[in-house]
Amino acid sequence: MRLSFTIASIVSLIFLPWWVTALVLIAGCFFVQPFYECIVFGILADSLYGTGWGFHGVPYAATLYALVIFLVVSFIRKRLAW
Repeated sequence: MRLSFTIASIVSLIFLPWWVTALVLIAGCFFVQPFYECIVFGILADSLYGTGWGFHGVPYAATLYALVIFLVVSFIRKRLAW
């Protein structure tokens, strides 16, 4: 399961729009227990597509968004009854 989400994240990061990558990362955080790759893909997105000024004027915005996604989904996942 982890490998399939990792491959889907790589493909979506390179070839698809940002919102598809965000949906894949959210699904990966829900279905794979500690999906730390989410943060790694945020760093990778900043490395590939980031600018000096950043997105919304914040440098490393994709990394911050990935960290927020990881933390929020982990918080929600603990409270869900699977």
